[in-house]
Amino acid sequence: MNLFLAPIQGMTMACYRNAFARIFGGIDAYYTPFIATADMKKASHLLLKDLLPERNDPAVKIVPQLLSNNGTDFRLFSSAIVDMGYNEINWNIGCPFPMVTNKKKGSGILPYADMIKKFLDIACADSSYTLTVKMRLGLDDPEDGMRVIKVLNEYPLGGVIIHARTGIQMYTGNVDLDSFETLASACKHEVTYNGDIFTYADFMRISLRFPSIKNFMLGRGALRDPFLPSVIKGQMIPSANKISMVRHFHDEIFNYYKNILSGEKHLCDKMKEFWVYMSVHTDKDGRLMKKIKKCHTTADYLEVVNQILHSSSVWSDSPLT
Repeated sequence: MNLFLAPIQGMTMACYRNAFARIFGGIDAYYTPFIATADMKKASHLLLKDLLPERNDPAVKIVPQLLSNNGTDFRLFSSAIVDMGYNEINWNIGCPFPMVTNKKKGSGILPYADMIKKFLDIACADSSYTLTVKMRLGLDDPEDGMRVIKVLNEYPLGGVIIHARTGIQMYTGNVDLDSFETLASACKHEVTYNGDIFTYADFMRISLRFPSIKNFMLGRGALRDPFLPSVIKGQMIPSANKISMVRHFHDEIFNYYKNILSGEKHLCDKMKEFWVYMSVHTDKDGRLMKKIKKCHTTADYLEVVNQILHSSSVWSDSPLT
């Protein structure tokens, strides 16, 4: 059984992946936030900087992800990524945000099976990399997804990750496990389940329903509770260790951005994203998160962080222990 970390734009960059792997573990492969391809003669190294070998721990398995609806552009970027030492590239046809879907990219391409086929004719003609796909059930109808699965079955893919929502759902509403089952059963490739695994109980419920599924992707659940992957893998973490682990993780992320961002407010704003996820467990009444949102200096910010991490109840009553 493999656990993958989902790509979260603006969050799961190299510094985050390296620190997560070293401090918490439990993840078998980390998928990078998507890189949007462009029509150019040579792939921009500026766009690929998060993939640079010197930025990534060689012990951490990375799967680069590209957002594209043009097979030629995809191959150009893939070639540059292969030259950096990667051998698997993931195609994002699941992003639900309107600024992407309106361009027939991400889940916006799912109603157009003919476009997907044209894309794969070109992308799969290059055997220098393994192509995997991350998709949704459809843009607004799971019937879209079924038509796409039939197209994907015609190509030599390394696997298909299915988020059990439609694109128009974004991250709202419930996952549709019945539609996921229909698509997964029709898919000839190895399938990975993705969607709403926030606790160990969620994982058990879904894994028991789909005993043939051996790969699971965690997204918001792992960012909210970074202990979750290890717990799923059967590694129990003493409550007494959790605060120091979270502090270590926070400090690595904070110091990284402190060195590359200009201005205290810019740094505080960036770290607010970190706590949007983590505060689900560390600040259940939202009181301290309100204080973090008002911080404009690092001194004020770190004072609030200390209040969070000095709370003796943080993580001690985690539903995972």
